[in-house]
Amino acid sequence: MKKIGLSDKDQNQMRKMLSQKESNFIRLKRAKMGKHLFRKIKTIGVGAFGEVALVLKVDTHRLYAMKTLRKADVLKRNQVAHVKAERDILAEADNEWVVKLYYSFQDKDNLYFVMDYIPGGDLMSLLIKRGIFLEDLARFYIGELVCAIESVHKMGFIHRDIKPDNILIDRDGHIKLTDFGLCTGFRWTHNSKYYQRVGDHNRQDSIDPCLDNDIVCNCDDLKPLERRRRRQHLRCLAHSLVGTPNYIAPEVLSRTGYTQLCDWWSVGVILYEMLVGQPPFLANTPPETQSKVINWETTLKVPKQAKLSPEAKNLILGLCTHPEKRLGRNGAQEVKDHPYLQNLDFEGGLRKQQALYLPEIRHPTDTSNFDPIDPDKLRPSEPNESDLEWVNNEDQPLHAFFEFTFRRFFDSTPGGNSTDEKDSQHPVYV
Repeated sequence: MKKIGLSDKDQNQMRKMLSQKESNFIRLKRAKMGKHLFRKIKTIGVGAFGEVALVLKVDTHRLYAMKTLRKADVLKRNQVAHVKAERDILAEADNEWVVKLYYSFQDKDNLYFVMDYIPGGDLMSLLIKRGIFLEDLARFYIGELVCAIESVHKMGFIHRDIKPDNILIDRDGHIKLTDFGLCTGFRWTHNSKYYQRVGDHNRQDSIDPCLDNDIVCNCDDLKPLERRRRRQHLRCLAHSLVGTPNYIAPEVLSRTGYTQLCDWWSVGVILYEMLVGQPPFLANTPPETQSKVINWETTLKVPKQAKLSPEAKNLILGLCTHPEKRLGRNGAQEVKDHPYLQNLDFEGGLRKQQALYLPEIRHPTDTSNFDPIDPDKLRPSEPNESDLEWVNNEDQPLHAFFEFTFRRFFDSTPGGNSTDEKDSQHPVYV
């Protein structure tokens, strides 16, 4: 410490910080993680396998978002590889563009991810609220999305499910990517075949390009909804193909092979939705949407009444095109250099700039920026007899959930939001 020129006072502060880190490391290493350490405040999201809730860690009074996945559903739908991929990227990610994972653990029934609570809601909610973005707001968020995708690609991953629902807005109005359940790093453990026993052909990987699964929509409550709300029903596509087909690149849907370029297609679709008011391939059913995406050369049209700037239209068409011609094929810088984004200060750092939208957050446990959850969609975390049969089935691969546990020990940023406004301003070393 003397060599780097620290004063006696700074040296003492450094020793105290290191002592605190060591103490917390030893304490956390001994402690067994479990859901009993967290108190649920409110459910803020419901998915195919479980839910996301705002929770309070009882010993530190820190707020987190806890994602709970039912093991039985993960096994039934052959999603072990996807869960493993999500755990891996969240554990490895240590940048400002990705929601930070603090803990992952499991019990006999469920898997748990404990992450940053991002109180500003998601981009889909903002799209529904605003209807159409002004070009300056769209430009700002597309610029941040380019930086976020670049960070994922630099880690060697492909997100494959870039959509407004998976783009969260923090309290300062900046974005973070979440929901990496369909992400891949092309590792053995990210391939569903790794989790199947020899001769097991019943549960095929929904994203294996050599398979011929049909798109299935399991939503049985489709009702007429207003124009912008109806597309939410397309979320029920879920697990028969990668993600929601509105935002998926045609090479993924047509199973012709894909690279990191598939994420750039999604950026073009999102920009279109921001400026036009709906996705370019919106249809009543997932199969219709898939058909429109695959036949994009005839179905992709930018309406004149939307009055997009020439630069915005050019960027959309440069992203939503053949992979060999797509912007981003030479890296993220190629997208950043597009005229539509030229006024953004990428070098200075977009997160250091004042965001054009600030979410209203009235108190630390405010969840008003998330859509209310229909009580009918909530499912008990306790498994039924059928679920137990799946989890306890001897035919299940023994290594399915090995090495799932994770703890982020040395971290100089606040471990989640605090219920105390003042306390949340100081770093907590975990």
